[in-house]
Amino acid sequence: MIRNMFPTPVYFHTPKIEEIFLVQNEIKGALDEINKDKFERPDGWLEDIQTNINSRKNTIADFKLTNLHEYVKKHTYAYCQEIQPFIGKPIFMAHSWVNKSSKGQGQEWHSHSDSFISGVYYYQTSGEDGDIGLKNPVPQAKQGLFPAGQQVHEYEWFRPSPGMLILFPGWLEHQVQLNTTNETRITVAFNWLSDVEEEKRNAL
Repeated sequence: MIRNMFPTPVYFHTPKIEEIFLVQNEIKGALDEINKDKFERPDGWLEDIQTNINSRKNTIADFKLTNLHEYVKKHTYAYCQEIQPFIGKPIFMAHSWVNKSSKGQGQEWHSHSDSFISGVYYYQTSGEDGDIGLKNPVPQAKQGLFPAGQQVHEYEWFRPSPGMLILFPGWLEHQVQLNTTNETRITVAFNWLSDVEEEKRNAL
């Protein structure tokens, strides 16, 4: 299901348990090996969060999480089919990593501006361990006197659930609230690129 938020189409999918049964069990089976990676706060990140983003480029590919990949791919293609982006080139999952947030941990506002599509899959969440927020990319609209401007919010917040998938343009700023529970939230984040972004990266 696509929600047209601000002028930005954001894709949300909350599955039935049978849809993610294989995905959840696949991640569960690989988690002991994944946890052998070095989980740390990367240099330059202001927030306190544990991630293996520095350990490897593509966790999903490296640990052969094929069910997860197919699940994400299916919905990413549905997203693209719906919005019909002006790109005309194939897209591919270029990066993926695992984030673990314990009590007192979260993420500040940030974006993945060098990516075409970014997303997150919620493997483990209580629903109480920190909502994800999306920031209005056109903040001036909320200041307008035109009626449409009165309906605009600066942020939108969404409560996670196991198996939930969110896809959005890489440039869209997002934040994860602090986990105030004693449970650990585990997510798999990823970036999709096209040849356009790859060419830009190689040119740097």
